[in-house]
Amino acid sequence: MMKKYFVATAMVLLLSACGGNKHTPFDTKMHASLERSLTWRTDSTGIWETAGWWNSANLLTAVIRYAEVTKNKREIVPVIEDVYNKAKHYPIADSTGQVVRYCDNFINDYYDDEGWWALAWINAFRLTNDKKYLDMAETIFKDMTTGWSDDTCGGGSFWKKNPLQYKNSIANNLFALTAIRLYNETGKQMYADWFKKEVNWYLQTGMYNTDIQQIEDGLNKEDCMPNRGAHYTYNQGVAIAVLTEMYLHSHDKKYLSMAEKIAQATITKELVNDEGILCEMNPQVAKSRDGVQFKGIFIRHLGFLYKVTNNAIYKDFIIKNAESIITRDYDPNTMSFGCYWYGPFQEVSAAANSSALECVIEAKAIY
Repeated sequence: MMKKYFVATAMVLLLSACGGNKHTPFDTKMHASLERSLTWRTDSTGIWETAGWWNSANLLTAVIRYAEVTKNKREIVPVIEDVYNKAKHYPIADSTGQVVRYCDNFINDYYDDEGWWALAWINAFRLTNDKKYLDMAETIFKDMTTGWSDDTCGGGSFWKKNPLQYKNSIANNLFALTAIRLYNETGKQMYADWFKKEVNWYLQTGMYNTDIQQIEDGLNKEDCMPNRGAHYTYNQGVAIAVLTEMYLHSHDKKYLSMAEKIAQATITKELVNDEGILCEMNPQVAKSRDGVQFKGIFIRHLGFLYKVTNNAIYKDFIIKNAESIITRDYDPNTMSFGCYWYGPFQEVSAAANSSALECVIEAKAIY
């Protein structure tokens, strides 16, 4: 049974009234989308209906970012607490719906899933200063280190455990990003060491394709060579964040240059339509259970790059995409955004809505 949070129209007006110190064209639909997102949460598990497990970590991240940008912590902190308390002992069911085991402390069989949750709890700690969230992120990262192996491809983390398989970009860049952000919050040297070890290994694998300045998906099992041609927006975004963090950590501008080259290729050539709106190479990917989440992740990290560089090209891109979302990808009946940012609206789902919401939130932040 779904539990609705803050669903009254009066609450939308309240959120709008207290949503930061400047009014933007994005406010009304941003608040409505956020409200709609909260209605998709469930009483029993605390996470989101119509979204997968890893997606829910990203939905939580979007909710936290909303609170940061709008200065509306009062309404959001209880949501964070509820997700934490309920989802840290999460039931796993078989095909018949029978619960067969539990996923404890946000640890499961996929190292990338764990990375999304660890990063969400780091963000929760930054917003609330409640140390239990940072402690949880450290617990998750400790398990993530069990995916590292020097025996296959000379290092790096696997994507999946039980059995260990596939070394790919998303698992490894999430490993690096979690490590450096834990270091930034705790000052523990072991996290900085893991971060540098991961980045140094990753950059020699070929998964960063310097010929086209794009991130490839992963390495072939047979020869540890990158499998070319599968370019997804979220891979570009997380890599941009990792390289930007490496620049901030090392003060070596070559890493920032890499991040900017990937961003530039993504938003001008590789993963945009003729109008310059972000999209996946395959429209079916953008509509898929996982793919609906990808573009918001890219924008989240492009926003981080903009904060570091103040490059107006990134600001203009984010705002242009947000304008397309609110004018062509919004359904007033469900108060939600869809999976195709260039429109028309399709796919009512918590994941698609939150992905587009992330872009609108970032536009609000920099408008």
